Amino acid sequence: MRDKILIVDDIELNREILVEILQDEYDILQASNGFEAVESVLRNADSLSLVLLDIMMPEMDGIEVLRVMQAGGYVERIPVIIITASGGDENEIKCLRSGAVDFLGKPFHPDIVKCRARSQIALKHFRAHMEELVEDSVRKVVHVRDSMIDVLASVIEYRHCESGQHVRRTRALAERLMKSIKLSGRMDDELADVNIAVAAKTVPLHDIGKISIPDHILLKPGKLTDEEFEIIKKHTVLGEEIINTMRGIEDDEYLRYSREICLYHHERWDGRGYPERLGGRDIPFAARVMAIVDVYDALTSARVYKPAFSHQEAVDIMSRDIGKQFDPIMCEIFLQSFDEYAPGTEIG
Repeated sequence: MRDKILIVDDIELNREILVEILQDEYDILQASNGFEAVESVLRNADSLSLVLLDIMMPEMDGIEVLRVMQAGGYVERIPVIIITASGGDENEIKCLRSGAVDFLGKPFHPDIVKCRARSQIALKHFRAHMEELVEDSVRKVVHVRDSMIDVLASVIEYRHCESGQHVRRTRALAERLMKSIKLSGRMDDELADVNIAVAAKTVPLHDIGKISIPDHILLKPGKLTDEEFEIIKKHTVLGEEIINTMRGIEDDEYLRYSREICLYHHERWDGRGYPERLGGRDIPFAARVMAIVDVYDALTSARVYKPAFSHQEAVDIMSRDIGKQFDPIMCEIFLQSFDEYAPGTEIG
C-alpha cells in the first residue's frame, strides 16, 4: 500500500506542481483551503503519512490549521511540512510551536520536495514501528508479571490445602462486583478515583502474608485458640510488608491497591475488624470489595475446618452483616446480583 500525502494550497497551480512531483510514489489528496484541509485530516487521519501545508491562505491560514491539528493530537501522528513563499523567523517559530516539522520554499525544487517527503515519511514509519515494539514489550512484561503473581498466590493457597481456585474466583468476583457498582451509579464519587482493571489484578495477593504463618496454625483443622487467632490476624500486616518489597513490578497505583487489599480486607464497616479497626469509608474501596467476595468464597468453599455452605446459606449469612461487617451499598449490590456468583456459575 502506498503512503498518502495531503497537499493544501489555495493556488491550484502550486498543487498541480506538487502532484506532478510526488504522484509517482504516493497517493495524493488535495485541499484548496484551511477548512477543507481540516476536514480531510479528520476523515483520513489513520491513513495520512504527510501533510504539505501552505501557510498563506485566506480565511483559515496554515498556522490555524496546525493549531487545530495540534489540539486534536494529529500533529503527533502526521508530520506537517509548511510550504510558503514568505520567510521570516516569526512565522517559522509560530509553525514549529504549533507542530510543523519542516519547511519548503517556493518555487519548488523537485529533488528537495522528494527528499524531504521521504525523510519525514520514513521517520513516521520508524516512530510507529518503535512504538509497536515498546507496546509489545510492555504487554509481555505485564503478562509475565500477572502470571507470576497468580503463581505466587496459588502457592499460598496450596500451602493452605486449598485448590488454588480461590485466587481465580475472588479476582473474577471482585472485578465483576466493581463493574456492577459502577453500573449502579451509586458510588460514583469514590469510583472516580478507582482503576477497576488494576485493582482486580491485585486481588490474588490479598492473603500473601499467610506465607509467614506457621503450618501448625495455618493448617489446624479445629478451632483456633485466641493466641493462634492473633497470629493469623498478622497475615494482613505481613502481607503489606511483603508488598513493600516488590519494587519495580508495576507503577505506584498497582502497589497501592496491593497494599490496601492485603492490609485492610479484614476491616469491618462497623470498625470492629483488624488490623487497624477502620470503619466505613475510611476502609479503602478495593479492600471493602475484597471483604465481600473473600467471605462469600470462603463460605461456599470447603475448608479444612468446615464443609461448604450452599449458595443460599451464604447469602442468608451475609445479609445479616450488611452495615456491620460489609459496606451496605456494596453488599446490597452484590446480593441483588447473587445469582451471577452462585457456585458452578462460570466466572473466569
